Amino acid sequence: MTTLSLKNLNKQYGNHMVFEFERWEVNEGIYLIKGSNGAGKTTLFKIISGQIPFKGEVAIDHITLNNHPVAYRSLLSYAEAEPQYPKFLTGNDLLEYHLSIRKAGRKTADELVEAFKMGDYMKNKIAGYSSGMLKKLSLICAFTGHVKLYILDELMITIDQAAIEVLYTLIKSHLQEGKIFLISSHQEPDASRISLTGIFEIENQQLKLC
Repeated sequence: MTTLSLKNLNKQYGNHMVFEFERWEVNEGIYLIKGSNGAGKTTLFKIISGQIPFKGEVAIDHITLNNHPVAYRSLLSYAEAEPQYPKFLTGNDLLEYHLSIRKAGRKTADELVEAFKMGDYMKNKIAGYSSGMLKKLSLICAFTGHVKLYILDELMITIDQAAIEVLYTLIKSHLQEGKIFLISSHQEPDASRISLTGIFEIENQQLKLC
């Protein structure tokens, strides 16, 4: 069983405390993180993905970000709400980079490209991508390779219904393999397509079960 745990977490910007709690732990499943704008959803995701400094401990299956940063980061994928990539790269350049660092095969990546209808654009420079194409590219990269934790920030923003259906199918498939999904969305996922394991709301620097 895959486990994500946060212990003695403390994160603040200047005098503003964003998070301060002793322990939060989830196992395999899909968890929706809610909170008002500015509550800290993206900050939480960036802490867990190892993108910003914090005090405390974050671990996936007892592999800690603090002590084993490379091994820890290899266990997760993070698709940002509004991804930004170097504009001079092509979609294929970025995908090849992810395949290289994940030591993943091309077959699954090609299937993802086809599923998201991105085949005609992967040779193009990212500078010419729309926001929807950028989001699809970030999802293709996120689902490349074998990881235990998927972080999907505003998972349905800027993509069309066909792409959302592909995303639901991917989530259900990987969930059967015992993975963890942390998601945020202003629009709750379709309950007939995927079932949430839990909903947490950020309130008073805590993650509270709804």
